[in-house]
Amino acid sequence: MIANGCAQQPGPLSKSAEVCIGGVSTRLIATAYANRIFVVVSQRENLGTLISATRESATGLATGLPRDSLLGGAASSGGLPGTRPADLLLALNLLDSSRATFHEVMRALDAIKVW
Repeated sequence: MIANGCAQQPGPLSKSAEVCIGGVSTRLIATAYANRIFVVVSQRENLGTLISATRESATGLATGLPRDSLLGGAASSGGLPGTRPADLLLALNLLDSSRATFHEVMRALDAIKVW
């Protein structure tokens, strides 16, 4: 399709939801680009900590995703389990960092997943 003289490209797949997690309104956005998945989980009016995780590909036997904190709090070293060969960009801003909150977030993201 051509709009304003330019060929229109298909956009990234994006889904969002607003759910109650730990009694707090929580905004979730997941967007799948060709080379990256961008996920926002926020209980405040800003993005919070921005974490970039990339799949290790040097050996072909990657077991996780190394992660680096780009903004906000520091991320510890180690790996995140991953099943898709795309990079992950995660913006996370939660009032409670408990295990129970994490599990609620994961269940909510599963409902809007784009991967």
